[in-house]
Amino acid sequence: MRVSRKPTGRLMGLGEASRRLYFGRKNPALRSVLLAYAAALLQDAKKQNPESVQSTAPSFQQTLGDMIGDLKLLPGDLERMMREVADTRPKVLPGDTMTPRERVRRHIHFEQADRVAVAPQLGYHVARAGGISVREFMTRGVRAARAARTAWDLYGGFDMLPYAFPAGYLFPFVPDSHTRFWNRWVLPDGDELPKLEETPLLASLQDVIDHGIIPLARTEGGHLLRELAGMSVQVALYAAITARLFPRADLYYPYATAIVNHPADLLSFWMGFEPFMMACASEPERMREACAAMAPGLVEAGCISARLIGSKNVLFGVSRVSGSYISRRMFDNLFAESFKQQIEMLHGQGYTIAYHLDNNYDSMLDFFLELPRHSGFLHLDQTDLFKAKKILHGHLCLMGNLHPGLASAGSPEAVAAACERLIKEVGAGGGFILSNACETPVDMPPENMRAMKKSVDRWGWY
Repeated sequence: MRVSRKPTGRLMGLGEASRRLYFGRKNPALRSVLLAYAAALLQDAKKQNPESVQSTAPSFQQTLGDMIGDLKLLPGDLERMMREVADTRPKVLPGDTMTPRERVRRHIHFEQADRVAVAPQLGYHVARAGGISVREFMTRGVRAARAARTAWDLYGGFDMLPYAFPAGYLFPFVPDSHTRFWNRWVLPDGDELPKLEETPLLASLQDVIDHGIIPLARTEGGHLLRELAGMSVQVALYAAITARLFPRADLYYPYATAIVNHPADLLSFWMGFEPFMMACASEPERMREACAAMAPGLVEAGCISARLIGSKNVLFGVSRVSGSYISRRMFDNLFAESFKQQIEMLHGQGYTIAYHLDNNYDSMLDFFLELPRHSGFLHLDQTDLFKAKKILHGHLCLMGNLHPGLASAGSPEAVAAACERLIKEVGAGGGFILSNACETPVDMPPENMRAMKKSVDRWGWY
């Protein structure tokens, strides 16, 4: 029987764009891109020499302990669940007159809201505030879920939920900057943060154009596949517990349920930053071609998780094409077209986009006027939020950007003063979500977080 080599089968929404991303100019033997990718990983696992890597997945005994011990209802769980299920208008602040989800939605569309939204992205701060180690937060689903609830109760809640289970960075199918299947991450043994080793994996841009990204996939001799099986149980446990601990998640705004990267971020990780920058200068046409080859497939593949749960919220992550590294002229010449292509694909499919823009985009701010109006919110890091307000107000909602040094080492009074200025100047007229730059520092003192939230109650009402 002859097997068709034309990859027309679509599984999980993956089609021609994903085929080009994964396999370049080749046609895989299997019709489904997802199955062809899984087969390639299995083949890779057989030929690689296993690396000496300690598993991050909990043992069977640890998982069983979670299921027997940590899954039980703790004192107050049932009472809180019943109370929150019955509360259809939860209040983050006493004077709230709308749900958190409605508040954020109104800011995105520049409609009248009751106050400035407040939504620090807690990230690894959940571990510290929730009383567990970073390693536990990354690998133990039940403990991560309970830590999220503990952190939530410590601060009295925000307009976005603290959902963030890194799952040991074992995200197999979606090429992302935070997955061990595509990058070399050193995970913590205890309470330190994970570290990325930017070891060059990609020899040339032409390789990714011709052969796709499959040759870059890593299984560590099959180790990651075996570990993934154990971590999948932890993901299921995390989902089950968060559903119980946050029974009215539908009333809060989800930051994102899927991740799409700009090609340049991934290429810079795979090539190494210096070779990537050299290629920007010496091979501009090849760089544009590589980005064009990857961009649509990254959208298709990146939205898998959102399609699975029927969500329309996606994070678009890009940091290496900011003004911190390249000129505006280079951005326009090499990356603006693929950037717009990905955003227009997402917007056309009905997604609301969390533009997660690390580093400084001051010189590119007017570029965002070319993107769809009210398509999401710009979560800014080092970018001048006051300058962004002057250029983008009415077009795109802004989010940010309390400095991490101030958040970690400043006094509550200094934090409140910085938030006051953001609220009064950037928040005037709506379209603003007060948050940290990128995410909350792991060591941000609780009193500083409370000062941030109290500043909205003091100055943020419309």
